[in-house]
Amino acid sequence: MKSKLIKVITSSRLTYPKKPFDDTKYIRTPKTQLEGNWLESLGFHIGDRLQVDYEEGSIHIHPAPPEPDYPAEPA
Repeated sequence: MKSKLIKVITSSRLTYPKKPFDDTKYIRTPKTQLEGNWLESLGFHIGDRLQVDYEEGSIHIHPAPPEPDYPAEPA
């Protein structure tokens, strides 16, 4: 198994005031992103859905199982 070092960075999003004239605020949240051709070589392609399993101290990323095809209901 190969490994890559990826840093957790800051992402922020705007929160709107609950009352008029209150200050707008930004909330900082942790963020990470994966990019590179190595993802495609592992079978992760643009537009694919991913399943992220997580527990304390660990994140596992897998291709998501295909969505079931439900037959269309007759009109």
